[in-house]
Amino acid sequence: MLLKGATVATLDPPLVEAADLRVDGERIVERGRSLSAAPGEEVAHLAGMVVVPGLVNAHTHLYSALARGMPAPRVPPRSFVEILERVWWRLDRALDAESVYLSGLVGAIEAALSGTTLLIDHHSSPSFIRGSLGALQRALEEVGLRSALCYEVTDRNGTEGRDRGLEENEAFQAVRSPLTRGMIGGHASFTLSPDSLDRLRALAQGTGGALHIHAAEDKADVEDCRARYGVGVVQRLDAHGLLAARTLLAHCVHLTEAEVAEAHARGCWIAHNPRSNMNNAVGYAPTAALKRAALGTDGMDADMLAETRAAYLKMRDAGRLDAFPAALELLAGGHRLAAALFGLPFGKLDAGAPADLVVLAYVPPTPLHTDNLAGHLLFGVDRSHVASVMVAGRWVVRERRLTSVDASAAFARAREAAPELWKRMDRL
Repeated sequence: MLLKGATVATLDPPLVEAADLRVDGERIVERGRSLSAAPGEEVAHLAGMVVVPGLVNAHTHLYSALARGMPAPRVPPRSFVEILERVWWRLDRALDAESVYLSGLVGAIEAALSGTTLLIDHHSSPSFIRGSLGALQRALEEVGLRSALCYEVTDRNGTEGRDRGLEENEAFQAVRSPLTRGMIGGHASFTLSPDSLDRLRALAQGTGGALHIHAAEDKADVEDCRARYGVGVVQRLDAHGLLAARTLLAHCVHLTEAEVAEAHARGCWIAHNPRSNMNNAVGYAPTAALKRAALGTDGMDADMLAETRAAYLKMRDAGRLDAFPAALELLAGGHRLAAALFGLPFGKLDAGAPADLVVLAYVPPTPLHTDNLAGHLLFGVDRSHVASVMVAGRWVVRERRLTSVDASAAFARAREAAPELWKRMDRL
């Protein structure tokens, strides 16, 4: 396929130029101006369109997709831990095979329509552990998206639940798919014993899987760690050998600058989730300028353009003068993280790069060029401009329509399943 006549914009480093792209199989094989179509080659004429690399969600919880609009807890939560106990830990216990699959399906549909092509998901469903990651993989691959999936290991469901979570992570490491990778999931320091952390380390080292764990999302995690172990969260994870290259630390709101620097020096990544942090009132995470930091949505949705704008506004509200480039750097960080997990040069639209891209029907009201790309992305482009989406050389969305699944039917099934899920939650 030949993509002709578009304005091509990449983020790392920022570059905007007119270019044609030739796609063969799962890769871009040629980039240049005025490329000629080969015999039999399909041509997509994209004059007036802007093409950007597919967007990456660095930390999400697809299992929350059916939570939208659910009844509020009878007793309103007064703290972050109570939010977990009265909402999310009841939701994940109520999930079954169907609701896990449907959560993944509608979450993937919304991601695709938002231009998000790769989801790094942190999953939990204590009543349906074995096979849960496979159910998510099936849903995501039906839509045509890439993902990196893990199961949340925790002590809060007892030793048997913890061990079954470890087994699900281990089993999923054997998955061999161009679109899907497995990671090793852990909840957070305050729900993991020393033995559980050691088991996570052994599993990560034995399989080569990267750890994905919450770190200092709320003060409660930090206070628990210091009270029980006399150290900070980063020091505790380090003592158990869990700070390593490709370890993904989610949130990190209450880490000190020294702890952030220590994690960064060990090759860890940080997933920054500004909208979720504001929703849960856990605080401002001063971690956004790192090269190994990326944006996640924490399950609120899959709209990375909205998350980038929120990150920018939160940084400006905190008085940061570098918010413009820092927000773009965070969005580009998702591509670097995906490259570390998949071994592919995501974020590039050159020969050899994966053909993961988004076609935006964005008509700029002012000139669009390299120096002002951040301004257009932050104040002009949103998910309504997503016209087509390609993943691994295949159109997932073409002219605003999904190519492989019936979105109406999927959402109808989800609307039937959600009230039943809420009833099971209410009985817990």
